[in-house]
Amino acid sequence: MCVKTILFILFVLLIRNTWSKENSPSSDEPCTMSHNGTLLHEGDIIGIKGKLYKFEDCGLHRAYHVCGTQIMSIISIVCQALYKEKPSLPGIRYSRFVRQKLLTEACCHDVCTVSEMTRYCP
Repeated sequence: MCVKTILFILFVLLIRNTWSKENSPSSDEPCTMSHNGTLLHEGDIIGIKGKLYKFEDCGLHRAYHVCGTQIMSIISIVCQALYKEKPSLPGIRYSRFVRQKLLTEACCHDVCTVSEMTRYCP
């Protein structure tokens, strides 16, 4: 239950942070960030205090490595949180992404962020 609550809170913060950005960098400008002397590029994964983070959308986002039955549990939690947030965010457009990877490729063979997990919601 505690994991579900933490994921829900992270998801809500991610949604509000993502939609509160007014100026996003153009796709022509590659986004980079320096962390402890290492230059990070889009898609780079780092560990901080035993937790995984992925650099995407010009920021560090908590990433998860889940396999087996955990994948479906976490996707279920993320989708429930997404659908609960929809009515309270007027004027926000929701779009579905083309599924470029299988869910197991995205979260088990690699790591995925909450934002990436929402792509697998029905």
